[in-house]
Amino acid sequence: MGAGFARIRLDSARGWRVKAFAVSDTVAYQIFDMLEENGHVEVLSQPSPEYAPMNGALTSYTAYVDASYESLWSAVQEVNEVLWRDGFKGRIYSWGRFVDVYKGVGYPADVYSLYQMENRGLDADLWIAHTRQPTNSPGRLPVWSHPFSSGDWAIVHNGDISSFGSNMELLWSLGYESFVGTDSEVIAYLLDYLTSIQRLNVQEAVRILCNRFNRGLPDQESIKLFYRWRGARLDGPFSVIAGFCDGDDVYMVAFADRFKFRPIIVGEDENYIYAASEEAQIRTISPEANVWTIEPGDYFLASLKKGVIYPGRTLHERFYTLSTQLKHPPTTRDCIDASYMNYRMLNQAILERIKAGARQVDIINVRGQRYIGVGLDYPVKLRIFGTPGNCLANLNKSLEIEVFGNVQDDVGDVMTGGRVIVHGDARDVLAQAFQGGAIYVKGNAGNRCGIQMREYRDRRPVLMIGGRVDDYLGEYMAGGVIVVLGLNYLDTDVEIVGDCVASGMVGGTIYIRGKVSPRKIGLNPPRADVMQYLRGLLLEEMISLKEYEAIESLKDFSLITLREILSPEAVKHVSKLYVNKYWKELVVEYRRLSSSDLAVLQPHFEEFGKIFNLREEVNRVVEENYFTIIYPKPDTRTRVEEPEEG
Repeated sequence: MGAGFARIRLDSARGWRVKAFAVSDTVAYQIFDMLEENGHVEVLSQPSPEYAPMNGALTSYTAYVDASYESLWSAVQEVNEVLWRDGFKGRIYSWGRFVDVYKGVGYPADVYSLYQMENRGLDADLWIAHTRQPTNSPGRLPVWSHPFSSGDWAIVHNGDISSFGSNMELLWSLGYESFVGTDSEVIAYLLDYLTSIQRLNVQEAVRILCNRFNRGLPDQESIKLFYRWRGARLDGPFSVIAGFCDGDDVYMVAFADRFKFRPIIVGEDENYIYAASEEAQIRTISPEANVWTIEPGDYFLASLKKGVIYPGRTLHERFYTLSTQLKHPPTTRDCIDASYMNYRMLNQAILERIKAGARQVDIINVRGQRYIGVGLDYPVKLRIFGTPGNCLANLNKSLEIEVFGNVQDDVGDVMTGGRVIVHGDARDVLAQAFQGGAIYVKGNAGNRCGIQMREYRDRRPVLMIGGRVDDYLGEYMAGGVIVVLGLNYLDTDVEIVGDCVASGMVGGTIYIRGKVSPRKIGLNPPRADVMQYLRGLLLEEMISLKEYEAIESLKDFSLITLREILSPEAVKHVSKLYVNKYWKELVVEYRRLSSSDLAVLQPHFEEFGKIFNLREEVNRVVEENYFTIIYPKPDTRTRVEEPEEG
């Protein structure tokens, strides 16, 4: 029950616009009087209420002031500390030259109506919106609603900042005195401090917050900044969208944690640039926009004057290549228009068509409805036109679901039968605990695909992806088959999988076209940690200088590589960095597909090529390319049968 909007306009500066919630006109005047008492802030206008309060609710007041950034920043901290300490009567929640925030308690439509935004002729170069108050706040006052603002930054956030304590300690040490007590606000404060006081550019500030230490830093200067501002680094599951104006340009920033536990989608069309937590939000505004996901631990940056500055992934233009030109087939008479349906209404309409005898049901204008097909156990085909929401085909047993577009997160969770066909891209957590049937994706897929896949007796699930995937493919996989073809990266040297492939894998087989770097397979320790440990072994004369230099010269290595260079005794020591109680040794082969491989895969290759009209590309891959094939090392231990009792 909290929502809000922020708008940023490059040419809107009339001085600093200060906005405060207050319980009465008297308190509002006191707030701005206290600002002036600071001695370096001049209030240029009387505080005016933005809306008429209802049921004793707080009112938002606005006034313009003249001050330097440092003077106003210091005054806002002092005033808010007094207001918070003496029992909540008000709070300054937004102060900037180019940023304007509207937030309250209620749904987005309630806040929109409360501020009469439709009748005010509001426009902006950048809009940000959010619904839901932070889960780690009491959530009963508008001060806890998104967006959170500091200076000319405004942010919205999804997730949980587990580094909240260390981030707060840093901010306290820098002079921040008052907080409403949610992890979201520290993001705005950190971004504002780093850019406005420390004068870092936007990219430098965002790199620090992203905390992408596990992927390396580009240069020594970045390493120094990263270390200097280690208290500003964020940890935990999060995705953030932020806006900023420096008086010369307006910037849009979106970034995700390095494990990408929270979704984030970006995109563009001829007129606009977008960022959202779900693709359906972008598609509602721009059905033809090109959209892509940010890589784990990375950031997206665009500006009003420069367009997309950094896309958030390597070769992002290839990331939607396979799914841009999509011709929809004509629909049948058993067609459902989902424009004004929630998921319950939609599933009920599908069930009614099936009970009336339909064996194929077409659904048009799908925009983010979740759980489509869940609970429907019939040998029926659903054709979906649009962008279905999360949890499509969860627990599916018998449906064939064909999507003419992209799909969002968590498709095919605990699916035991049937088939899912996606003519576009798939997002994160595709085929989680997938147990039977087939899932074919023409385009690319996101993070944590095929995790916890398993097989039972004759149920052997197959996940085939035509494009590339991000990190943690096949994590804790216990059975089934995953195939990654990378058709949109043929004739390039781009690796078609992210990091931590097959980490925790105990069963099943993964086939990846092309060679995969050893460091990408499994959960490997950082290279710097391994080299430091080897230096210790060198000092103890357990390895020779020649062996150490041989490993140091390698661009990439794994435990398997170390076994080829070091003695068994040295390997026994260094393997402690690689092996834990959840670890199972993997077999990694780089070769052409064998007859036994093709006996399993050929029917799926033929079906995949036929469905997506990619026969030529699939045949070329099978005939000409080597695959990296990963499976757990068989357990060769002799099993001793226990004697039966009696």
